[in-house]
Amino acid sequence: MRIACVAFLFSVLSITPIVSQNPEKDSDQSLDSTVLLDPVVLTCYMNPNRISINIETLGTFTDGDFAPFWLSNNKFGLGSAENSNQYLRINSLGNHYFYVGGSPLNVTMGADILVSHNMQSDFNFHQLYADLKYRNTVFSVGAKERYSLFKNKLLSSGGMTLSNNARPIPQVEVSIPDFVTVPYTKGYLQFIGGLSYGWFGDDKFKKRNAADGYYAEKVLYHRKYGFLKFEKVPAWSFIVGAEMDTQWGGRFYHAGEYWDKGSAKLRDFFKVLIPMKGGAESNLTDRQNIVGNVYGSTHFIVEHKRKEFSIKTYHEHFFEDHSGIIFKNIPDGLYGLELNLNKKGWLTSVLFEYLHTKDQSGPFLWDENEEIPVQVSGGDNYYNHVDYASLSNYGFVLGNPFLTSPIYNRGQSLTVFNNRLSTFHGGISGYILPSLQYRALVSYSRSWGTDRIPSRNIRNQFSSMLETVYIDPRLSGWKFSAAFAFDRSGMVGDNTGVQLKISKCFEVQ
Repeated sequence: MRIACVAFLFSVLSITPIVSQNPEKDSDQSLDSTVLLDPVVLTCYMNPNRISINIETLGTFTDGDFAPFWLSNNKFGLGSAENSNQYLRINSLGNHYFYVGGSPLNVTMGADILVSHNMQSDFNFHQLYADLKYRNTVFSVGAKERYSLFKNKLLSSGGMTLSNNARPIPQVEVSIPDFVTVPYTKGYLQFIGGLSYGWFGDDKFKKRNAADGYYAEKVLYHRKYGFLKFEKVPAWSFIVGAEMDTQWGGRFYHAGEYWDKGSAKLRDFFKVLIPMKGGAESNLTDRQNIVGNVYGSTHFIVEHKRKEFSIKTYHEHFFEDHSGIIFKNIPDGLYGLELNLNKKGWLTSVLFEYLHTKDQSGPFLWDENEEIPVQVSGGDNYYNHVDYASLSNYGFVLGNPFLTSPIYNRGQSLTVFNNRLSTFHGGISGYILPSLQYRALVSYSRSWGTDRIPSRNIRNQFSSMLETVYIDPRLSGWKFSAAFAFDRSGMVGDNTGVQLKISKCFEVQ
């Protein structure tokens, strides 16, 4: 109870690693709807060569089986399934510019400390990182919040490969995060891309919360992505590309007993970079398939921009293995339509999404062996794996939260038990008053369990949330938010609750 009081009376320092692209000028202090309403990010001061600090306190008070769905998920692991939870968060961000060859070299460092009650851990460094940006390239080291690619941070249910749902994974990354023009294309063709290696740090959590004895420790992480943007006509753009992530290495425990050791030698860094089968020294799963648990998404995005509005439609096609890569799991994936009005009013953004994961390349899977020399693809079993238990970090899935996170298993298992879904999701945001904004989320989902453990009855989930945020420039960095949410669900239970948050940002020389 003492921790709860401390966590609620004091607060998080939360600063976004967003800095002015022009070191000669201070950043625009105006706050758009995305920044204001983001449940995690608060833009404080972003002036170069200074340190920004944000202190935030949050309290969630609920009644039901769990905390309401939208008060827990898509918060970078800062949510909790527990009915009553609080945290104190202190985050500082500093950046400094140097000039090399006439171009600015930007060094950004962030530290993010969390003290909490009824969450995954009582104390942790939520973020701790350093970024070095020169021209178009960024080199990043550490744990840092990374958003879903091309998704609305406030309204989307989240990407299928990477979302805003789980705690950041420590990693070393080299990337070109903003679109740059491909030479000799006259600006018609642009690209972004990134490559990283990291590691999961939730070994103790997994051991505590896998009563069935199925988990992996010392697991490594690999991520890569690349996208092309076609923009011959300024008002229209088309984006296509893919992202691919891998869980690999580690030590596996099945039913509480040591099972096997994953690949973690130097040559295996290349085998996950260009997916290849493991050698004779690898574990059985890597020898039969490829090194690690490989998954990813192919993206297709069309956007039309006008002075008054922009409209975007997108499809994210998820894959767990080769059958998904060659689209044998159609129609699985996330489909979306987003409208943004370029003005402050009662309605600024509208989003609709449909998530389908029922196909999974069919119900059958058979790996070729000496007795039966036939490979049958199917039974993709999204977010689950025979060696790594599930695609999660500290109990929250790395992808779309509608595939129910292990945090809801109450420490009994790390398995995702609802991954065959049909889900409708919608969100709107706008201004009630010039200093008072809102966002509303409504979702309806149906689950058939998994291919291996099907539900006896179809499970339904209805989840909703209304959040308001008040911020007035006259209040010198104070921000107040309140959210009400409820669920009626056969997956996460019947839950009702409120969430209150207060933050204060300031700047030091």
